[in-house]
Amino acid sequence: MPELYVAKVDYEEAKKLADFASIYQDLSFTVDVLKRLIQLVEEDNEDSILTQSLWTAALISYVRCFSSGKRFGSGLQENIFEDLEYDPELEDDPITCHRYYKNLRDKHIAHSVNPFEQVEVGLILSEPDNPDREIQGVATLLQKLIHLDVEGLKSLLRLVLFAKEEVRKQAKECETRTLEVGKGLPIDALYSKARVRIITPAPVDAGRARK
Repeated sequence: MPELYVAKVDYEEAKKLADFASIYQDLSFTVDVLKRLIQLVEEDNEDSILTQSLWTAALISYVRCFSSGKRFGSGLQENIFEDLEYDPELEDDPITCHRYYKNLRDKHIAHSVNPFEQVEVGLILSEPDNPDREIQGVATLLQKLIHLDVEGLKSLLRLVLFAKEEVRKQAKECETRTLEVGKGLPIDALYSKARVRIITPAPVDAGRARK
């Protein structure tokens, strides 16, 4: 099969299309992770390391679709859910649900001090009726949210599936506009442009923003 000759373009429509492609990839990953996590929870899987890892990955990949850190535009906005009608799989209205999951990521995943991760330290005392009352040791009590229940996971999955479909439709429209603009460019200039290629990043690139 002959190799495609692809001329790199970076006008506004192309940059927006790149954003949509990146967001769609994140949403697709989130869908796959949530489906796997729901399956494990429904099977009463006791591998807390695996389930917690999947839950963390799902929240991070979902919320980053709504951030502007690495993208040309501003990422998705919560008003994308305004057209999502009532769904019994959602535990509240769509935007309220979205904000709940975003807050979980911001407070529960990104920061260690939050109501979903509690640590209390106390002193272990002898029985109150013991004539020789004394301190017998130290107790450290921990409570941490590993993941939500199945209903909570399915609610998030419903939001992600809706957002993914909306992104797909917007990306298709953006692809059409990208092609229209491209057809207006001088053909010889396109052939002289650098060909599109993906470069494997080096370790030093870990601290650099995406161009």
